[in-house]
Amino acid sequence: MGTDNPKRISRIALLDGERWWGGGGGDGQRQPYGGGDSPRVDLRVHGNTSSPLLVSSRGRYVWSEKPFGYEFKGGELLLDSDLGPIAPVQAGETLRDAYLAAAGAHMRFGGAMPPDLFFTLPQWNNWIELFLNGMDQKAADDYTRELAGSGFPCGIYMMDGGWLSHQGSYEFYAPDYPDPHGMFDRIRSHGWTPLIWTAHFVSPDSREYKRLRYHEKFDTLDYLAYRRDPASREAAAIRWWSGISAIYDLTKPEANAYYAKTLRDFAAEYGIAGFKFDAGDPKFMAEDCRFHDPDAEPVDYTRLYAELAAREFPFHEIRVSWKCGGLPLVTRLNDLAHAWTGPRAQDRAIPQIIAAGLLGCPYALADMVGGGLEVSFVGGKIDEKLFVRSAAMQSLMPMMQFSPAPWRHLSPEGVELCRAFAALHIEFAPYILETARHAAATGEPIVRAMEYEFPGQGFARPMQQFMLGDRWLVAPVVTPDDAKTVELPAGRWRDDLGEIHTGPATLRLERVPLSRLPRYEALPPLK
Repeated sequence: MGTDNPKRISRIALLDGERWWGGGGGDGQRQPYGGGDSPRVDLRVHGNTSSPLLVSSRGRYVWSEKPFGYEFKGGELLLDSDLGPIAPVQAGETLRDAYLAAAGAHMRFGGAMPPDLFFTLPQWNNWIELFLNGMDQKAADDYTRELAGSGFPCGIYMMDGGWLSHQGSYEFYAPDYPDPHGMFDRIRSHGWTPLIWTAHFVSPDSREYKRLRYHEKFDTLDYLAYRRDPASREAAAIRWWSGISAIYDLTKPEANAYYAKTLRDFAAEYGIAGFKFDAGDPKFMAEDCRFHDPDAEPVDYTRLYAELAAREFPFHEIRVSWKCGGLPLVTRLNDLAHAWTGPRAQDRAIPQIIAAGLLGCPYALADMVGGGLEVSFVGGKIDEKLFVRSAAMQSLMPMMQFSPAPWRHLSPEGVELCRAFAALHIEFAPYILETARHAAATGEPIVRAMEYEFPGQGFARPMQQFMLGDRWLVAPVVTPDDAKTVELPAGRWRDDLGEIHTGPATLRLERVPLSRLPRYEALPPLK
């Protein structure tokens, strides 16, 4: 477990057939745990959606107020906690029992949820096209104009990164963005709600950095986090994927309020509804960072960052959160690659969204249709089948977000298929909204593991199918061979072709056309 202190280790014997979800949502592709040994996950530095919670198919859960490390080894769950031994709570008999008990005791559900627009219409994010065609106003305006003429529906339009002159600046880089007011006027003219990318970084030696950092000889604000050395009053140098920056210290109330006001003022200036909040990963702060709050850990900073997003801007997107179960957070998975298999592949989307829901973050987004990892698209190598299958999968998830422009990369037939799946999402929007409101009131996930809805029927294992609420079983094709194995629970099910099936049953679908998203509606039993 990475420690030689036995006082920190809890050893929990697994029950017969017991499987576990939770902890690190970004590790969802390995869940449920318990069927064999697993790599260690350290929640002190884990990114994406995470919480000090593990829930079991046998009605047990583990909770701690502080982050812990965990692994499954030799028929045991091993926990490494600074707080000492952790005992599981027996809350019932099923995964649902365990999760709802944990949600009631440790989460903040109370009826609040993100605005309906996130669920009812597809979103568009210009990141991939700006990365490929130039991070400037011309590329953004071209994307806006083409989207407006494409016939695709759009509710929320996200302006992604590359617009600012440097981190911490809330001014557009004038040589590349000469008329940002006009750019957003054109976005709003189509009835779309604009959001824009941001992060909590401040570039060293910028004017913002000099104003925000402590200096005993100058009238500065002391709003940046320090280096770890207790004697140092130097700002921490955070290494992240685009360089080295300081960060606003959100554990200091005055700095938190100042950052929030900076964002509000910028949004008001340009008529922007909110922000895509990037970064916040605790691993970045863990290297050499301490906060004004001496008791704060990197994960506490992550939590404060997500809470700021939810508090200040109902229209937002967040990629990393900690112990935020129950908040009305729009949660995006880690960047997914434009690939069928391998690291960050598209087949991680379903298990990661299931994991997020079991951590109390039901309003989840499976990154961008076709993938949001920009390097996957270098050279214009787009797999049309993968792109369309990704659109199909997202069409019956809580939210659907496009970035690569279908009309630029796909055949006319591929474009029409993506348009049809966007229409399918709109068709299901009333039901998706119904499940989202139910989640806000009760905590129940929108996207549910099969074991959650049908305990004891053999579904406590990794699966590439899910329940949308309690009514629809969705089984996207996630392999390039156009085949799908669908496992139906007991009961009556009507598929998307109108055929009635009686479960339990295993269906092997071959040559599934690109136009089809296999889905099965639960029917009442015959009288």
